[in-house]
Amino acid sequence: MIAAEAGSFSAAGEQLHLTRAAVSNAVARLEKRLGVRLFQRTTRSFALTEDGQLFYEHCSRALAEIDSVVASFASRRD
Repeated sequence: MIAAEAGSFSAAGEQLHLTRAAVSNAVARLEKRLGVRLFQRTTRSFALTEDGQLFYEHCSRALAEIDSVVASFASRRD
């Protein structure tokens, strides 16, 4: 959820080398798939919703677990 960390779809797009519209469309597809709104967005503000915060926290933990396993394999090779 780079958009959550970056603070905007534009900033996330810059980091991912995508347009703001591409990031916005990807988030919209994810929201539709999940059936929840992840971001509260207006012309002046951008923030995670309660569901968005929950999703972000779960994804962060899952990615940390993956990183941990990858690191353990790397350390065994060394």
